[in-house]
Amino acid sequence: MRNEVIKQMKKMMALILLGLFCGAAGAAEKPLGIEEFKSVDAVAAEIASYFPKVQGEVKSVEEGRITIGLGSKNGLVAGVTLTLWRDGKDILHPVTGALIGRIEEEVGTVEVVAVSDISCTAALREKKKEPKAGDKARITPKKINLAVLPLQADHPNILQALTERLSELGRFAVLGNDKVAEFLKNRKERDIALIKDMSREFSLDVVAACSTYPSEGGKVLLTTKLYNAGEARPFETIVAVLDLQEKKEIFNDVKPYFAPLKNDKAGIPELPFSARFMIVSDFEQRGVPQYAFSDGQRLHIYKQSASGWAEEWAEPAPSDIEDRQHVNLDAADINGNGTPELFVTVLQKGKVFSYVVEYRDGSYQRIAELPGFLRVLSYPGKGMILLGQAYDPKTFFGGMPKTYVWSAGKYTADREFPLPKGLKLYGFTYVLAGEANPFIVGFDDADHVLVYSRESMIWKSQETYPSVGISANKAVTTSSAVISQSVAEWESSQKIRIAGRILAMDTDGDGREELLLPKNINSTYIPGFVNGEFVNLGWTGTRLEQRWSITDIGGPVFDFQLLKSEGTGAQILTLVRIPGGLFAGDRYRVQSYMAK
Repeated sequence: MRNEVIKQMKKMMALILLGLFCGAAGAAEKPLGIEEFKSVDAVAAEIASYFPKVQGEVKSVEEGRITIGLGSKNGLVAGVTLTLWRDGKDILHPVTGALIGRIEEEVGTVEVVAVSDISCTAALREKKKEPKAGDKARITPKKINLAVLPLQADHPNILQALTERLSELGRFAVLGNDKVAEFLKNRKERDIALIKDMSREFSLDVVAACSTYPSEGGKVLLTTKLYNAGEARPFETIVAVLDLQEKKEIFNDVKPYFAPLKNDKAGIPELPFSARFMIVSDFEQRGVPQYAFSDGQRLHIYKQSASGWAEEWAEPAPSDIEDRQHVNLDAADINGNGTPELFVTVLQKGKVFSYVVEYRDGSYQRIAELPGFLRVLSYPGKGMILLGQAYDPKTFFGGMPKTYVWSAGKYTADREFPLPKGLKLYGFTYVLAGEANPFIVGFDDADHVLVYSRESMIWKSQETYPSVGISANKAVTTSSAVISQSVAEWESSQKIRIAGRILAMDTDGDGREELLLPKNINSTYIPGFVNGEFVNLGWTGTRLEQRWSITDIGGPVFDFQLLKSEGTGAQILTLVRIPGGLFAGDRYRVQSYMAK
């Protein structure tokens, strides 16, 4: 037990030391973790896996959307940046006149937004010429100019070995350690300015900033932070415990070249506020989806287009904003006018009400307000339906949920909608799992997944799937029955937790839906979630089993949306909080993944 505690303390100290640099040079784009890399060869292979040689052809260009003959089989994922170019003037031999080549004309850069097996769709980000079918798209096949930058290097032999291994792979032109040492001479700073200066002086593409620390059993902890040298932007951190006696090589799957984890003006940006909920829909009916975010108190609408990414609308801040807490955000076309409405549920001063926002006459307008809770649910055979439930100060959710319909120009309560015992209005969904009846699947209060057939629970997971959820305050209890409670017990009794989103979709085209949900990970050292995964659960006939997962997302998942792709598969859009480290604040961004 004592050895394990010492081991964890050493790992934590190493990560804290690395965090000191991250605070000065920008927080890591990915939380640090001890990976299964046990040799310098494995670390070099991991670095090389981010730079596949990829080249394809533009198939079509339509309204800023560009289809390219490259797909997931080429190692592409949504978010990758490609360079577009075309053949220009012929280059002729000065004596024979024979054609020996063509001048390359750069067209611009694009960001991949959706990927299938053999093709992808991309949005234009930087235009030098008008793109057209027949243009070429590629991740550079040239050698990547890279330098290994020592930050904390008690083992220079390890960095020398890493430099040699990277050179031997043939993908990099690695700056010699002697040139690095000369450049660092008399320089005490180890920050972003240093990386930019080094990049300019040696025309670098990538800087691998490395630190080494002692670990248990004579091993060495090596951290390697990769920077896009032109912008000095970190895009990955590799953490490994090296056993210097091992020579085992570990080659990983191909990963994207400079997949943008942070965008400034192009693509989906880091949000300038603490986002809590996210809904994606074509609210303006223009063929382009908009992103609706809640910061917990008011709404923000963003739109992505060929010209960039911009905030379309922000809800005016109410005068009593400090007393307001959003409980849920959903969207659907319930009133049948062809335009999705946004349904927002608010807890404010011990009361719960919901309001509806819709895009009308060129602007976003509040069109209705109702007492109690609202949520949208996909109901088998009926599509999207609206559910509502009253608020009770003592129990929070009061009475039986009801369906709401649009009638006579307003939202009207209709039939009761009974829920199986153990489920609340939020945190459940219907699943067409191939059985005679649809299943209802949701969370209990401890984040176990429950499966119901009609009213009967038929399965409960042993594993938990923590969602961020919402912690809301009940009305204050003042009865004498609570006098004997401790302060902690009383405070706990005044709160209720509302589970996060869980969705179902047939991602593989077999006619049966699977569950998609986040699984957030608590910190060992401090309270709260520090990382997250995204899991796919399929019904086997007797139970739900994990079919695949997206691991190490970079932070806890606050919300997510699913967009069905052409053919099979889905685009998963996740709203993630990226921990900021010791000296930087948390950041919120949307990350995109393809599920097949």
